[in-house]
Amino acid sequence: MIAGNGLYIVVNANAKRGGRRIAVQIARALPGANVRLTRTIKEIEGWLRSIKNPRAVLSAGGDGSAIALLNALDHVIPKGKPFPTVGALPLGTGNAWAHALGARSLDACVRTLARHDGALPTKRYALLESGDVITFFAGCGWDAQLLDDFRQQVAASPSNRLAKSVWGYLSAMAFRTAPKTILYGRPHVIVENLGPDVYTMTQSGKLLRMDGVKRGTILYEGMASSAGAATCPEYGYGFRSYPFAERLLGFMNVRVYDQKVLPAIMDIPKLWRGAHPLLGMSDWFATHVRMTFSRAVPLQIGGEAVGSRLTVDYKISPREIDAVDWRMMS
Repeated sequence: MIAGNGLYIVVNANAKRGGRRIAVQIARALPGANVRLTRTIKEIEGWLRSIKNPRAVLSAGGDGSAIALLNALDHVIPKGKPFPTVGALPLGTGNAWAHALGARSLDACVRTLARHDGALPTKRYALLESGDVITFFAGCGWDAQLLDDFRQQVAASPSNRLAKSVWGYLSAMAFRTAPKTILYGRPHVIVENLGPDVYTMTQSGKLLRMDGVKRGTILYEGMASSAGAATCPEYGYGFRSYPFAERLLGFMNVRVYDQKVLPAIMDIPKLWRGAHPLLGMSDWFATHVRMTFSRAVPLQIGGEAVGSRLTVDYKISPREIDAVDWRMMS
């Protein structure tokens, strides 16, 4: 069997590591694969319509590329019909979803695919929706501001490897995000449940169904440093922002964190490794919530800044996917 037979791989032409060069390298390593270089979601949609019976469809890029592929599939495949097996090849900056699925490097993943000629092992994965976008994480407040500040810092020093590392995240928070937070303060937020059952988590890490919760129940009302939802535990670089996001399939992990700037900076090591319990942290597992803020706050969807919002809805997507589980292929 030719290496890569039945695989369809979309490569982000805008990738900082050189999309065209990477596409050529993947095609050489996997001569049986259909490798397509694209720049827009419309190009991905057109390519997907030509695919017949894929073994898997994979995105080579960062989280934005993976999200573009998922949304293109959603536009092309009728509601109620399953997606093909999907996967992520890490080529971006953070690669949160790829790393959550066990992918550690592009080269290692390609070599693994070259050796594997059968059905790929998969992990059932839930997705969420914010606005009209399917994603695996989204949030308002510090996390959105931090991601935007981090990207601006990387853009300002494209040749500085340190700026693209974990230390880049830390410096962006200390020297860009924290001063803005001190200047503007923390907003007030109301988290309203719009779905049926809601679970919370005890200090010992046990899931607990909340009695008496129904549509319209207020889950939280107070100040918030950051507030969002995820089905993926990572934000990239091993930053486990939502460490319990995979605990309950069919639900998203809704999280509110509230701390003043100095305690939050002191909490960074704990936040990074997903420590629990943590002062100021509240977790729920829900299918649909609405967050209403006292002022417009920055919003990120899948790591991409999308402006500021007063109200944000997060809801679990009816699209559950079978994602390539790289840990099962090692």
